Amino acid sequence: MSWIIGILLVAVGAVIGVFVARYWLHEHSDEARLTEEVTQSREQLAAYQREVVEHFATASALVEQLEQTQDKLKAYLHNSQDILEREQSQPSLPFFAEDTMRQLRMANKINDDRKRPGQDTTDAPIRDYSDTKSGLFKKGSKKTS
Repeated sequence: MSWIIGILLVAVGAVIGVFVARYWLHEHSDEARLTEEVTQSREQLAAYQREVVEHFATASALVEQLEQTQDKLKAYLHNSQDILEREQSQPSLPFFAEDTMRQLRMANKINDDRKRPGQDTTDAPIRDYSDTKSGLFKKGSKKTS
């Protein structure tokens, strides 16, 4: 009977060994490592795809904003061009009215008539308008050189 117990213990040990080895080898085998790497790669790929989708959404929003800004700029330039064309088509307004310009021309002509043609005003000494006789323009003063 001892040999039956020995065979039963070996059989039970073999069954337990098969289950433990299967679990142990499954955890530490190349297949398990590769399965884990595949899972991580799939997670990284999914994260990368989400980032790409976010990037394209952001780029699309920026392009739309750029188009709106470009449309505003085109409208502004078109309005500015219209204003310039309107200003060029209108006659320029003089600074003074025509009556004022006529009066200024007449006053200038009268001033020209008052000037004597033989009198040279550039060589004449500067007049002293002070009430007292003082300074360089006193009558009878002597020039010192």
